Amino acid sequence: MGVEKYDELARLVQEARLNYEEFAAGKKVAAIRARQALQQIKRVSQECRIEIQQIKKGPEEQKPTAPPA
Repeated sequence: MGVEKYDELARLVQEARLNYEEFAAGKKVAAIRARQALQQIKRVSQECRIEIQQIKKGPEEQKPTAPPA
C-alpha cells in the first residue's frame, strides 16, 4: 500500500470540498462532482481497509483453500 493511497484520499477530500463549496455558493452542477468525489473516497478507503486487513493477517493466518471436490 503505502502513502500514495493516503495522498490520493487527501486529494479527493480536497476536491470534494471545493465542489461542495461551489455547490453551496449556488452552482448546482458542482453537486454532481462532489458526490462523485465522495464515491471515489469511499472506493479508495475500502481498498485501503482491505489492504490493511491483508497485511494484518499475514501469510501465517491465511488458510489454504481446499480444492473443489
